[in-house]
Amino acid sequence: MNRVNIFQALRSGRFCALVALAGLGLLFTASGAKAAGCGLPYKPGAALSIPFVSPHGNPLNLQEDEESNKHTSIVGLWHVIYTATSAPTPPFPPTPFQFVESYKTWHEDGTEFENAFLPPAGGNICFGVWKELSHGSVKLHHIGLMFATDGAISNVFTVDETDTVAHNGKTYKGNFDFKVFDATNVFGTGTPLLEVTGTTAGTRITVD
Repeated sequence: MNRVNIFQALRSGRFCALVALAGLGLLFTASGAKAAGCGLPYKPGAALSIPFVSPHGNPLNLQEDEESNKHTSIVGLWHVIYTATSAPTPPFPPTPFQFVESYKTWHEDGTEFENAFLPPAGGNICFGVWKELSHGSVKLHHIGLMFATDGAISNVFTVDETDTVAHNGKTYKGNFDFKVFDATNVFGTGTPLLEVTGTTAGTRITVD
């Protein structure tokens, strides 16, 4: 599949809200007007730093040392910040920038659900499947839909992540790879129309 000229796509309105979904900053049409339902405010240098706890074994306390060697499950509800470190410019601002913010739920059965802080009209709900790797790390494959202003499906997008939970179970960090495909590519495979990569930073949300 030939790569799509991003400028032509933007000029035709095809990406309206599209690349905003998984957080695509502000997209503009050729006239410079903000695309309907698209994007988050760009904050220069907005890469988020969330404390990541490293274990420090105590040879004098075997129980503490054993606990430090255990990994904590990612299952639960999280507040997540995605920071782009590589993205085509334009339509995106120079990296790094906050790509998207979301609530994400990792289910014990290996499925995942995400609600992005974006207008529903663009497509802010998406799902994924994940598996455990090792040492508290997981691999996620996530897929969702984007919509045109008339409600028709405009594009399919995928997000692939590798995340590692801190030993205290309160945070995780990792990397993401966001890709956009034509609406007919329902499985999101092959050469993408657009790709953004970066880092993830999650903070667990608890009952108390």
